[in-house]
Amino acid sequence: MRNDEGSTTILTLVLGFVICSAGVVAMIFVQLTLARATLGSYADLAAIAAVQTSGEPCVAAAQISSRNGVELFACEVNGDQSIIEVRMPAPFLLARFSNIESLSVTARAGYSVISEF
Repeated sequence: MRNDEGSTTILTLVLGFVICSAGVVAMIFVQLTLARATLGSYADLAAIAAVQTSGEPCVAAAQISSRNGVELFACEVNGDQSIIEVRMPAPFLLARFSNIESLSVTARAGYSVISEF
């Protein structure tokens, strides 16, 4: 007869490791999702500020970006439209377990002309 002492301990340890690993992956995914949503909101605000200002559009976008703690990476204004790209450092867990150091999002804002038929 075989001795099965300790097999439950090993199975419990493996199961605990799998659960912890799944938790870390879930936390990384949640951090990435929240960071991208927040960064998208900040990019939208900067793009709207660039369109609505009466002064220098890229300066207004840079001020809004810096107040929100993100970096204005690119600013392009064509007439009544602005295209803004902002960056921020990647969340801790994402940066630690991948080689992603920063996240960037591009936003566009502007006035559109609706033609009547």
